[in-house]
Amino acid sequence: MGYCRSTAMTMMKASLGLTLVGVMALQSVALASETAPAPAPVAGDAALTFVQERHLGESLGWLGYQVASHTVTFATIVETVGRTKAQEIVQDELQSLQPQYQQEWDRNLAAAYAASFSPEELKALDAADPAPEVANTFRNKQRDVGADMKDRSSELLKVYVSTALDNALKKAKP
Repeated sequence: MGYCRSTAMTMMKASLGLTLVGVMALQSVALASETAPAPAPVAGDAALTFVQERHLGESLGWLGYQVASHTVTFATIVETVGRTKAQEIVQDELQSLQPQYQQEWDRNLAAAYAASFSPEELKALDAADPAPEVANTFRNKQRDVGADMKDRSSELLKVYVSTALDNALKKAKP
């Protein structure tokens, strides 16, 4: 992988991560959402390949911790075992549960990309040095991808975090 491609991929990951964090509004959206998201259609092969090869869905664990750490349950765990131990327990639970949720998270993300980009555009982004107009299109559509991902995955994130916090709370009790 050349320097330009590596830099472009890093920029894409950072852009997506920031978009997801902003759009999901962490705890208020993920944990206060009462509406069920629309089911995710099967994403195109090009979009799923794009997401998986670039590990774009890896933000699930980090985002899960960000949401979890702003909850009353997390505060209760901190009161019970202290901040450092609470962080450790919750991160361990999120990490152990992540494989159960990762595939659906990746499919949802791929579906969000497939809704905003054609397979040809996704392949153009995979070029060693994507054309500036392709890179600009990618940046310009991140808000749409993030909003779509929020619609598809808020409930998934809520269940993932809630399950991890429930498990962590059981481990924290004396």
